[in-house]
Amino acid sequence: MPGLDSPLLQFDGSEGMNLMNRTSVILITTPQTTSRLEQLLAHASAACSKLPEPRPHLSLRTADSVSDTDLEMAAAVVVLDEPEPPINLRRVLARVTFDSMIATIRLGGSPRSDSLVLPDTVEIPNFITALRTLIHQQVEIDRLQEEVSTTARIAEGVQEEITRIDEELQMAAMVQREFLPRELPVIGETRLAALWRPAGYVSGDIYDVTRLDEDHIGLFIADAVGHGVPAALLTMVICRSLPTKEIAADDSYRIVPPGEALARLNQFMVSRQGRTARFATAVYTVYNARTRTATIASAGHPAVLHLASADRGGAVREIGSTGGLLGIFEDEKYEETHVQLKPGEGLVMHSDGFEQAFPHDLANHARRRLPNDKYRDVIADLTAKPEPEEMIKGVRAMLDEHGGSLHQPDDLTMICLRADVSEQLPVPETSTDAIPFENPTSNPNRLAG
Repeated sequence: MPGLDSPLLQFDGSEGMNLMNRTSVILITTPQTTSRLEQLLAHASAACSKLPEPRPHLSLRTADSVSDTDLEMAAAVVVLDEPEPPINLRRVLARVTFDSMIATIRLGGSPRSDSLVLPDTVEIPNFITALRTLIHQQVEIDRLQEEVSTTARIAEGVQEEITRIDEELQMAAMVQREFLPRELPVIGETRLAALWRPAGYVSGDIYDVTRLDEDHIGLFIADAVGHGVPAALLTMVICRSLPTKEIAADDSYRIVPPGEALARLNQFMVSRQGRTARFATAVYTVYNARTRTATIASAGHPAVLHLASADRGGAVREIGSTGGLLGIFEDEKYEETHVQLKPGEGLVMHSDGFEQAFPHDLANHARRRLPNDKYRDVIADLTAKPEPEEMIKGVRAMLDEHGGSLHQPDDLTMICLRADVSEQLPVPETSTDAIPFENPTSNPNRLAG
């Protein structure tokens, strides 16, 4: 909320003062009407001087002497009706008609839509009553006009602030996408594909797929508790703080086991906790493509799904979490699960957003956000597709076709892996959701530090 000294609430008060002083009534004379209007001015001014403020302040002007400043301060103009008014009077009345804030009073003549018509022999009390009514109405109109003007200026400032925030969020979204893998590593006949779909500008999910050496691939997903920019910043810190490999001075190295990696990451997060605790779930898998062995550790994350091969089929098996959330208990331990994949079998790692991605009751807004298991049926139906890329395309299509996909309730992230896909299948272009980036010196099969 902007303060009283914010530019959004600052404005020049002179306009409002001018509006509140619109109590002037100008009697516009012509050579034929000067005598009558002078008499009216003398009697009416004497009567008005006895009235409390705001009261009419009458003045006499010829049509040629009426200035823009006079009209800016006027609540009404008074003219005596003439069959053929002079051209200079018609010009003044045209300007008055254009300014809807100024009333026109005609003495004599037939009723008109653009003027208040009074008898040319109107009595002074009735004339004063009409003027006072116009003045009081004008004061209220001026007050409302001032409030509208002030509100419009505040709204303009708020819109500028919204535009600035929108631009910053778009830039934050681009930065976060640049932290995603630009290409997924290829080792032997192992196939990989990934999906990353934020619920808003930025995502509280993040993933990384890294080639650790000639045989091993590291697959990581983190999901911060919460949404928006704070969650996105936390996941980026988590992703870059995950220890995956230790390199010695003699260039020998050790791949950090998933359980140890999550434990060290958890200790790092706990040590950095401030007044507000930040939690996250995560799952980390180290896959040996040569032996088709996956070592999995999970920190309060949804179960990893073990898929049967596409040609044989079979039930989807769940590999549950092995530890608590990151950032809560410093001494939390994360057990490891070892899975031996047969040729063609696969793994699916995903965030909990999929538990709300396919709601049963679209009409009920509250029930739409309740978790359900429909996503498991979706993944099971796609098991028949041997290529992870085809599975990810199928998930994307079902998300797009499902009702409510334009306003998904949570961020979505998924990594699919298939072991030893048949050599008869063409090698697909691995799919990620990162921004394309051309760098001739980069190596997509980079070693993780």
